[in-house]
Amino acid sequence: MSSDQVSLSVAAQSRPGNEMELAGEAAEIVSHLLGDRRSVFDPTVEVWTPTAAEELRARIEDDPIVGTSMGQWEKLDIQLNNAPREVVLLAAELVFLREVPILGIRPQTRRSHLDQVLAHLDDDLQLPSEILRSFDRPSDLGGFRAGQWYYSDMWLHLSWAATFVRYWNSLDEGTRETARSDPWALQQAMLDSGEDQPGMRNALQFLARPDTFEPIASATTKLHLRNGLSEWIGTVGGDDPVSVDRDLLTARGALAQEFEGEFGFWYEYIRELWDDTFYNEESDESSDPDEDTPRSRRYWLYSPGSQASEWKEFSSEGIMALGWDVGDLAQFPDRDSIRQALDVDETGASMKNDVLALWQFQNEIEPGDIIYAKKGRRLLVGRGEVTSSARYEPDRSSYRYVRTVEWTHDGEWENPENAAMKTLTDISHFPGYIDQLEELFAEDSEALQEPLRETLPAYTREDFLNEVFVTEDEYDRLASLLKRKKNIILSGPPGVGKTFAAKRLAYSIMGVKDTARTQMVQFHQSYSYEDFMMGYRPTEEGGFRLEKGPFYRFCEEARADDSKRPYFFIIDEINRGNISKIFGELLMLIEADKRGQELRLLYKDELFSIPSNLHIIGMMNTADRGLAVIDYALRRRFGFFPMHPAFETPGFADWRAEVNDPKFDGLVDVINRLNIDITNDLSLGQGFTVGHSYLTRPRSDNLDEHWIQSIVHDELIPLLGEYWFDEPDKYENWSEELRAVLR
Repeated sequence: MSSDQVSLSVAAQSRPGNEMELAGEAAEIVSHLLGDRRSVFDPTVEVWTPTAAEELRARIEDDPIVGTSMGQWEKLDIQLNNAPREVVLLAAELVFLREVPILGIRPQTRRSHLDQVLAHLDDDLQLPSEILRSFDRPSDLGGFRAGQWYYSDMWLHLSWAATFVRYWNSLDEGTRETARSDPWALQQAMLDSGEDQPGMRNALQFLARPDTFEPIASATTKLHLRNGLSEWIGTVGGDDPVSVDRDLLTARGALAQEFEGEFGFWYEYIRELWDDTFYNEESDESSDPDEDTPRSRRYWLYSPGSQASEWKEFSSEGIMALGWDVGDLAQFPDRDSIRQALDVDETGASMKNDVLALWQFQNEIEPGDIIYAKKGRRLLVGRGEVTSSARYEPDRSSYRYVRTVEWTHDGEWENPENAAMKTLTDISHFPGYIDQLEELFAEDSEALQEPLRETLPAYTREDFLNEVFVTEDEYDRLASLLKRKKNIILSGPPGVGKTFAAKRLAYSIMGVKDTARTQMVQFHQSYSYEDFMMGYRPTEEGGFRLEKGPFYRFCEEARADDSKRPYFFIIDEINRGNISKIFGELLMLIEADKRGQELRLLYKDELFSIPSNLHIIGMMNTADRGLAVIDYALRRRFGFFPMHPAFETPGFADWRAEVNDPKFDGLVDVINRLNIDITNDLSLGQGFTVGHSYLTRPRSDNLDEHWIQSIVHDELIPLLGEYWFDEPDKYENWSEELRAVLR
């Protein structure tokens, strides 16, 4: 097997299953395109022919309909008028290929576009079952998020695809056969076919070879991603499409060696490696300046020098230290300033891992955190608890960045998992792994003691009302609903503060800001009972190990505490998951009157119950075009509390007065009118309105003109591009109204 094949095999194992399944929906069409030229919609007709392709291209490109008096689908209707059957079928299959990988487009919209093209046939065509199944897939399962540019370039995409079909048919059979088996030869054929249209080409090459190409339409995004992952690539190639895609495959292969299981480049723990803006982004909910809230203990893997070369010294001195030296880290306000200090040759390299290690050592590790010292990837040499803040010791000969650590263990243990290659790694988001490590060290000592927690700040009903834009009556109803039902769902469009409110609702009922009694997870289409409750996971040795999930562990924590102390399990995007599949037998146990009742678990010979002091708060984004329908079985077990934009509440009025900016006032007024139009739009409705959290206090607390400009250009206008991607005039009109506020 060649090195390219090995790399492809390793990378393919890491690709999200939902992306591979999505590409599978188009596999038969792509196979006929590259093979026997027959239509999948009507196998009696050859559609992938140079004649049909040239006629479709000429109808669209040689006779364009300019102007904005009609939309692009109306224009395509005119251009397909009286077209031969093979041309209509070709256009329909290209429309299907173009839209099947889009993330966020509603299945009914895709179907309506296809039906609009097929209406030019003289008969009612019955689509194959495998094509019809594609329209059952939720729109947020796999694929790429297309910008307005992708939606509006439909005529360019169809014209390019037709040109590629002509070129493909001009190649000799030997060349075509090579391209069918070699993804890079196929990509080169696409690039050689004529003037490039990266959006459509990237979509088509992903559908043809999802094992090789990423589901990313934008060439700019691919380049940004590649450059951000340069440290995982080694020698970076050029900026041409072939080099960028090869580098992305190399990066995926390297990451697959480091991170087990499937992943996408937008998974949080991957994105933080390449996206410089990741740490500066704000949530779509309100910012959460909980500076006075003791955060939960975090866990870190740490390398005391290469192959633990400094461990003997560090363990005896009771310290951990890092070996770079750019002066006192306290002087650097952000990661980029550290990167510039490290980059003495001004190469522009990202140095992400080095920068992240220094930043986290100085700013994120806190006293009480647990450090696991490692030697290479397979051995652990110690465990300890951080007892000091970071300090710079310039008199040390090396390793001048120092923290005091009470090392509780010194020895050698086999790491139950392959450790990350980085100097410092936050593993707090891997509780199963942490459990294994704590059990490993507990075997050699007395039970490990939790550190004494600081006095927790109080949090009352009045604090909630001061921070969350709801009325007193609404809060009383919400708190009463949660106490009575034990389970609630906060529903509403993005930006109404669901996450912000969920955490504070928990604090207000607890009476203190106790993060140890809250836990949050996020559901998605691939989330399962095994992720949520417990299930078997593969081991390095080729076997399987039963691992407990976050809900099981949190229930045990709540059960071990005083039954009068409430715990809150928060589920973001609850309706993105398959509820029956995730909860399994727990669906009965979560009912308020079933708390304490026991059932035997699926994977363990154990009777299990959900304690009465555990509450579940789910959040549901009503503007997600791919939402799963909440079925009756779940609906009757949860209380539902709708959240709406709160621009007219007294709390927001106070905030508006504090900002005291005419442009801000104008923006609020435009959004209020925009929300009326969204509510009255039959394809959208109230669940798509723009929430107030877009306009709440930024984390930087900098209320300058750039803040308002960023809200308009970087958040609101792109949002409208997704809402009205098929109504460009409405999108442009409202975008212009938003821009006018800034003048």
